Amino acid sequence: MQDVTTTLNRANQLFKTADHLAYVTYPLLKDNKLIITILENLSEASIKAMEAMLYYEKNYKRIQHFPSDFRSKIEIFRLTCSHYNIPRNYVVLIQDVHDIVEKRKLSKMEFIKNDKYVIWSNGALVSLNYEKIKEYLYNLKPFFNKVNFILKNVNPK
Repeated sequence: MQDVTTTLNRANQLFKTADHLAYVTYPLLKDNKLIITILENLSEASIKAMEAMLYYEKNYKRIQHFPSDFRSKIEIFRLTCSHYNIPRNYVVLIQDVHDIVEKRKLSKMEFIKNDKYVIWSNGALVSLNYEKIKEYLYNLKPFFNKVNFILKNVNPK
């Protein structure tokens, strides 16, 4: 159970950091480089929340183990955590955020233009702005609330 609480605490910390950066720091500084930092924190927080749920399932022997790669984790999460009534749109959002972060890692060029953070990856442009980041945060907040509600009674041994 220690894995569950540790991972969930890290997810909550990363989500709070992304939220603070988006709603306090960004409006104060208006630095578009913060957009990618917020997105990276949000992606990592989502993955950690998903891992906390998978550790929970593993502790109760509902799954044997889960691989370390993202695609396998999200597929196992989608299949095993459906009995918690976690809507599919959260899985899609987590995947979208993760994909943007991965595209950035593989991109050869990124720049800021007209208050947008633009990533050029494999011949395709991905543009992010402050409103899109706030939308991701707003749409993923209920996911974090639901995960915290499900795992609230988990106590470390």
